[in-house]
Amino acid sequence: MPIFFEHSFAEPIWSIRYWGTPEEPRLWVETRGNGEAFWHSCDLNSKKVTLLGKAPADYPQLNFHSGDEKEAVFIKLQQSKNPGIESIQTYSLEPLKLIKEEKQLPISTGNIFSFQVPQHYEESQEYFKDFQAFFQKQFNETIAKGIDYFEGNDKLLFSYYLYDNGWKNYLRVCNLAFNTILLEQIAEGDNIGYQTFSILNEQLIFVKDKLKLKIYEKL
Repeated sequence: MPIFFEHSFAEPIWSIRYWGTPEEPRLWVETRGNGEAFWHSCDLNSKKVTLLGKAPADYPQLNFHSGDEKEAVFIKLQQSKNPGIESIQTYSLEPLKLIKEEKQLPISTGNIFSFQVPQHYEESQEYFKDFQAFFQKQFNETIAKGIDYFEGNDKLLFSYYLYDNGWKNYLRVCNLAFNTILLEQIAEGDNIGYQTFSILNEQLIFVKDKLKLKIYEKL
């Protein structure tokens, strides 16, 4: 599987969302470090990453919803144990500033992209034992903690954990005959991040060592 794109950020990647259009897809990337957050746009056609700016002080409450080349819409959550929606905020991107806040606004949940995420299984779940037995037999690996699994048309994707003088997170891509096409260590120890992988328009997207965004060609 050839690498399509990779880019290293100065701060750890906190979240990745998608925006733009199917013809001009982009990634919305939020990085966080030292009590601050920064918003970036990644154009998948030009393979260019643009720093949009420093996020506002209430960034922990903001969840990116949608956007275009001029504006971005966020759902602002309340500060509580089980937060509801406090407001819908719209930011201009050049310059980056809040231009509108509304208490209620119809939010479309439609997905114009082919965006998919894996199924997650915790070690405490019954299905995880089946994955443990499979990995032990097929790859002679003893997995633990949990696993993310995605089944495509002709490929199987796994993100899993092994203990070898510390925890290590691996990404493995196989064909339906269980032959390994890609095996990569995503991270280990404190560098294990907040998410593993996702698929946008059949491209494999994941974060390595919290700082590096990597995208592989269509699956």
